[in-house]
Amino acid sequence: MIVRDVMSANVVAIDPDMPIRDVTALMELRRVRHFPILEDDEEVRGRLVGIVSDRDLRAVGSSHPSGRPDVRVHDPVRHIMATPVATAHPDDPIEDAAKRLRERRVGALPVLDGDVLIGIVSAPDLLDALARSAGASEPSSRIEVEVPNRPGSLAALLRSLAGRGLNVSSVTTTRSEPDVVCFAIRVDSIDGPGVATGLVREGWSVLWPDVDTPTRTPQGDRSAVGEAS
Repeated sequence: MIVRDVMSANVVAIDPDMPIRDVTALMELRRVRHFPILEDDEEVRGRLVGIVSDRDLRAVGSSHPSGRPDVRVHDPVRHIMATPVATAHPDDPIEDAAKRLRERRVGALPVLDGDVLIGIVSAPDLLDALARSAGASEPSSRIEVEVPNRPGSLAALLRSLAGRGLNVSSVTTTRSEPDVVCFAIRVDSIDGPGVATGLVREGWSVLWPDVDTPTRTPQGDRSAVGEAS
């Protein structure tokens, strides 16, 4: 899934000389939390020069350590806009955009195709998309399994799940070490503990959900992986 699939194309941009009080009123009217700011100068008309959030607006005149007591509501928004702006390309993978949000500690990324603003993608947009891509939007269960870190381990585990009539909607690596690797696997069953118990009986090391550990067949994992290697 890419940014183009989840961004809001109906983006409202404002002028850097718009008074802060008018920006606040417009943000409340449009029920959004971020406005990209486009320069209206004839030489650079339409160029992205900043972004302002509802948090920036609330800090105006505040005595909070992060506030701006030197700025008043009649001042132009350029006084409080964030610049330079962290942006996304419409063809960026959503996980890359999410990583950029976290690294830059921002709540939204304007989406640029070249120098043209075509949308905006927010943290909630990306969280929703990541949840859908992980299969969490459908009835399912998450199983976390630790396997030997060698070729064929994951294939053997997936064959075991398929043998139980389970379909896998997503696989995510949660931890990787020289000897072992952990996979979070989402399967189309609401009986997560039942699935986990069955895997444990076959000799798999299930980390989640936590189930009572029956007598294992130690060679189960090794033989299955050996055949797949």
